[in-house]
Amino acid sequence: MPSYPYLDKIEFPEDLRKITEAELPKVCHDLREYIIDTLSDVGGHFASNLGVVELTVALHYVFQTPQDKIIWDVGHQTYPHKILTGRKKELPTVRKWKGLSGFPKREESEYDLYNTGHAGTSISQALGEACARDLLGKDYKVAAVIGDASIATGMAIEAMNHGGHIKPNMLVILNDNYMSISKNVGSISNYLNRIISSQVYNRGKTAFYSFLKWIPLIGPALQALAHNMETSFKHFMMRPGGLFEDLGFTYFGPIDGHDVNRVVHMLQNLSKIQGPILLHVLTQKGKGYKPAEADPIKYHGVTPFNKESGKMASSDSNKISLSKIVGKTLTDLTDKDKRIAVITPAMIEGSGLREYQEAYPEHTFDVGIAEQHSVAFAGAMTSGGAIPFMCIYSTFLTRAMDQLVEDVSLMNLPVRFVIDRAGIVGPDGETHQGLSDLGYLAGLPHMDIIVPSSAQDIIDSLYFMKDYTEHPIAIRFPKDNGDLRELKFDVPQQVTKAKGRLVQEGKDLLILSVGFMLPIANSVAAILKQQGISVSVVDLFWLRPYDTELVHGQIGKNQRFVILDESYIHAGASGFLLNEIPSDLLGKFLKTFALPPEPIHHGERNQILDHYRLTASQIAEELILSLKK
Repeated sequence: MPSYPYLDKIEFPEDLRKITEAELPKVCHDLREYIIDTLSDVGGHFASNLGVVELTVALHYVFQTPQDKIIWDVGHQTYPHKILTGRKKELPTVRKWKGLSGFPKREESEYDLYNTGHAGTSISQALGEACARDLLGKDYKVAAVIGDASIATGMAIEAMNHGGHIKPNMLVILNDNYMSISKNVGSISNYLNRIISSQVYNRGKTAFYSFLKWIPLIGPALQALAHNMETSFKHFMMRPGGLFEDLGFTYFGPIDGHDVNRVVHMLQNLSKIQGPILLHVLTQKGKGYKPAEADPIKYHGVTPFNKESGKMASSDSNKISLSKIVGKTLTDLTDKDKRIAVITPAMIEGSGLREYQEAYPEHTFDVGIAEQHSVAFAGAMTSGGAIPFMCIYSTFLTRAMDQLVEDVSLMNLPVRFVIDRAGIVGPDGETHQGLSDLGYLAGLPHMDIIVPSSAQDIIDSLYFMKDYTEHPIAIRFPKDNGDLRELKFDVPQQVTKAKGRLVQEGKDLLILSVGFMLPIANSVAAILKQQGISVSVVDLFWLRPYDTELVHGQIGKNQRFVILDESYIHAGASGFLLNEIPSDLLGKFLKTFALPPEPIHHGERNQILDHYRLTASQIAEELILSLKK
């Protein structure tokens, strides 16, 4: 068993605060080694957690947590925080069924203030905590830890604008590691880089002014002129922290975020200053583990790996993720039609678009963590004659609801929405489950919806969507894989609008299957057949508009019908279908098998399905009891 002599002394932050300041670097060494040792066995978010070890130790050393409040933005960087707040022994269960969440979770610990899975929320929450404290006359410190990608979100800027106006005592720590999951994009990222480089600029400026001052007669005048020109031209672009100070925050930094003693001293000093403060801390993703330092994108989230070599277990070479299928298909489509563009809100890697970006950088628009902007931007691109494919995770699309309504659907702009991670996502838990998209999409004017049930369906549908201009259209699919040996990228099959598929025909029970629930539907039918129950299975494929001739005809031929949908039961396909099916057929409706309206916690898909009695055997068991009454 590895030895962690300093970390072994710590279960909670009060234990950390008993350690001398001189020993803190050794605590950080143990903490980092424990993360590497544990995650090499079980996997999880990796590079981001290695990057915040010193910052986390310093925060819990200086702040009297949990009385003082630390609020984390994008919680995949909170493993060190969890280890120091009573959950060290549970880290091997992270992201596993009934184990630790990979994100902050209120139900786990009083040290986790909010369930955080989406970016840009921490400053708003810290500001709310600070205002509640002041309103109630309490006394505690509040800090938000936010990354350099998250601080560019509209919500974070709005919160800083508000906080800088009302000026409560609060601290924002900008953890600047040059990237989110992928490399950062946008003007604020460039601005932060200029702040860092401006340290060199400022030293050079001082030397230059000193030189001008000593030029006989005209030296002082030249110095004054140069200063005025610098002030007017460089004020915003080069003044360290100028943007944040203009928003009303006192700026400090940048400082080395891996010098734990330096961070401790800075936090101690800042606690004496009134008003809103921003501390700019420089860190390195993957710090302390060479392979992760060299490739933090690859090691953002890891499967079990060899600690010595960094090599992760190889996957089946015949498997390709559905996300990468999208990227390859869009590349093939753009080869033939240069009007195509791809838009994504900071998810180039996750959405399988790296190949596309390399082939067509000028057609790729990574807008950063700005989902609202991305949707309105896509709508305007269609109006300008381009063919934009809006590639986004289901759980992130909810952040752009206003733009979906106002800026796309009401104006009937034919944006092509490619919705990844729909349905049960698994280890990322409730903040990332894609269980709501069908409900709100089906409730929008003009929106058409494809629900493919296979990897090949995705290829075929993307080809169809390219030339589809009647309405905005969405295709949604889960986090899954396809088999390369079965896929036909070059010979897509024809897709006909509003046509479903009769998979098998019976007379007792009709199963309407939505998307990738089809294998479960077929298994249910096979089990029921053994019990003498004749089953029809319809793969909807199109949800809106659905194949009324097929669906209504099959309902008429069967005694009862059910719906299988990997969504929240009140926010999925059922509400739409049951309001469209004629009233004389609705009496045959038996049940929708879907997820209940509660947070769906992390775990593998089969574990979650089993827990909610949505496996084929469980559904069949319930149907046998119902049909034989």
